[in-house]
Amino acid sequence: MAGLLVLPGLALGQRRIHNPTQLWPELQGELALQNNSYLWLSAQNQRAAESRYNNGTFDYVLRAGYERFWSEQWSWGITGRYAATSAGDSFTPELLLRHRSRLLGLTLGQRLSLEYALQGGVARNLGATRLRLDAERIITVGNIALRPRVAWEGGLNLRLQPPDDQPEERTIDQGRLRAEVGIRLSDHFDLTPYFARQTDFTVTQFQFDADGNITSGGRTNIVSPIIGLDVRFTLFQDKQPFERIQLPTQH
Repeated sequence: MAGLLVLPGLALGQRRIHNPTQLWPELQGELALQNNSYLWLSAQNQRAAESRYNNGTFDYVLRAGYERFWSEQWSWGITGRYAATSAGDSFTPELLLRHRSRLLGLTLGQRLSLEYALQGGVARNLGATRLRLDAERIITVGNIALRPRVAWEGGLNLRLQPPDDQPEERTIDQGRLRAEVGIRLSDHFDLTPYFARQTDFTVTQFQFDADGNITSGGRTNIVSPIIGLDVRFTLFQDKQPFERIQLPTQH
């Protein structure tokens, strides 16, 4: 992510580092097909809210995907993500399985995926699995549909052998809590403002100064607040809107 400023934590046993608030605007295009499936693509910009942390650069993420529902509850899909950041470029293919159910007027979702990041430079390729749990409700106000939603996602890196600088394993490597309100203005246009809190969990070897004092390392939680806005345009295979199972606001 662009312009992340790492501030030293005070506790050595479990350090917490707070990054500047990030802005993640995203433009999405979606093509609804007649067989209850979708093609979609998106472009996202990631930068710090305060320009002094961006160092004249910004990160961007391009994604594309296909998802098909074989029932009202189940769907599967494939995605590809290309990220260009100050740390280097990467391409990540992903295979996903999604389940949705209804309870007390809520739509409950579970999204399980496997991905493999092909990273440039000296960074090693890395596989990961992710689980996302969410709950949303659709509220109709006149001709507008509001979709309040809360989601939590946990990611775990898949390692056959841990690297030398990570002597201990974490239960999860990344967690993200997201709260949003999707606004469906028409069959073709959606806006989804959201706030998220992302935490990256790391374990590294301790570093010492000349006097033997610990300066860094150990268990560290890196917290990044995120303010985002997804703008989605939906087109239809035969140009006219038709009945379909709608994708969630977050692909």
